[in-house]
Amino acid sequence: MKVSIERRRVFINAIMSLVQIVLVSGVLFFLYRFLLKTIGVEKLGIWSLVLATTSVTQAANFGLSGSVVKFVAKYVARNEDKNVSGVIQTAVISLGVIIGTVLLAGYPLIKWVFGLVVPVNSLGLALSILPFALFSLWLATITGVFQSGLDGFQRIYMRNLLMIVGSIFYALLCFIFAPKYGLIGLAYAQIINNTVIFIVSWVLIKRFLPVLPVFPYQWNNDIFKEIINYGVNFQIITITGMFADPITKALLSKFGGLSMVGYYEMANRMVQQFRALIVSANQVLVPAIADLQEKNPERIRSVYSTNYNLLFYLALPLYTLIIISTPLISEIWIGHYERIFIVFGTLLTIGWFLNTLSTASYFANLGTGNLRWNVIGHITAAILNVILGFTLGFLFNGYGVVIAWVIALSLGSAVIYVAYHFTNRIPLSELFPKDSRAMFVLCTIILLVFLLIQSGFNHTLRSIALNIIIISLSSLVIFIPFYLHPMRKRLMGWARELVKVKVEVEE
Repeated sequence: MKVSIERRRVFINAIMSLVQIVLVSGVLFFLYRFLLKTIGVEKLGIWSLVLATTSVTQAANFGLSGSVVKFVAKYVARNEDKNVSGVIQTAVISLGVIIGTVLLAGYPLIKWVFGLVVPVNSLGLALSILPFALFSLWLATITGVFQSGLDGFQRIYMRNLLMIVGSIFYALLCFIFAPKYGLIGLAYAQIINNTVIFIVSWVLIKRFLPVLPVFPYQWNNDIFKEIINYGVNFQIITITGMFADPITKALLSKFGGLSMVGYYEMANRMVQQFRALIVSANQVLVPAIADLQEKNPERIRSVYSTNYNLLFYLALPLYTLIIISTPLISEIWIGHYERIFIVFGTLLTIGWFLNTLSTASYFANLGTGNLRWNVIGHITAAILNVILGFTLGFLFNGYGVVIAWVIALSLGSAVIYVAYHFTNRIPLSELFPKDSRAMFVLCTIILLVFLLIQSGFNHTLRSIALNIIIISLSSLVIFIPFYLHPMRKRLMGWARELVKVKVEVEE
């Protein structure tokens, strides 16, 4: 019964992650459409560039936020509340001091970088919102520790509820401030929203850990060493990951202009939100695997295999439909057929699909603490992004920059899942699940036909009605192998089992 209840908790966390992504995606859809009309695509590009650049200072957090999930889960499994409290307090105090210092010291450097990549006529506006972005980032960093603590307690559904409320609240603030104050209004909205989320997150984590003091004041040197040792590798992952977005956007600004940055931001956000439907639900396995590492490590390989097959089964039709839907999304979201957005959306969808396949091995490594290949994969992607970004950007302007990032992302992700199979002696053939091969062939044919029509007759795709027909027909064709797939039956079986557990628990 205990195992079934734990499965049910993982299931609830995963379902709430999906709900959170769907609702937040809906909020972002209306928010970005509103911002396009209110402040314009170039100012949206400035806002995106400022946030991406300031996020680089997260390189100084030593991976402590990521460490919190693993070590809170570890000590919760051992029923050691005092150590759980020590992990959270030590991480909060350390990050508050370190990130605060780095933000202050890095302010002049960030201004200098803006001078290199932001057009002169937009530089003053970018610098005016910089202090707000830095303070907002500091709040978000500390809040991340509290939310990682909730993840460690396997109460991810609470974090998801908080993110839903936060996104709605932020959108409402933008609707109020953006028309009156313009770009600076977005900064006001983010500061207010992050402050509220900061307070609520602290209240929630204290609810599950009553021994936690109202104000963190206990810094434990032994715990700090423990979480920093894990966090160093995690931080390399974080650093290389966080540099990807600002580097790509900086190169886009240089080789393509701020409009391209704005459309890239929208295309990337679109794909990321769809991707999060799968990845955020999958992320609940990190604390679960950390728990298995303490209690039943031999089950981890089985969990991985099932998880990878499920990822492939869900990701393949999802990303196929994203590509087919980009013209319609452009018409509805932007208001017209925007070729830059559609090309970027298609390229990024391919890259993030290949990245999604690495999710199972990536999170398994996080849960067990074996981060070596995660680190190597991220470093590979970061180096390729810089080298290829400059080269292809010079040769093919902004389109080359995005192609470079897609190549870097795909190869870096491949390093992670191929290495996991070699390390754990899992045949590479299992990377292409036998049960999904028919669906793969069908999706490939659909995409080739669609891309051929789009490249040769893109004027015909500017009709919303025609786009809807194409999407509907493609969905019907894909649905047949999707429905007949053995994984669907397994999903239904899991759902019935979890409902049965719920009834038994209530009785």
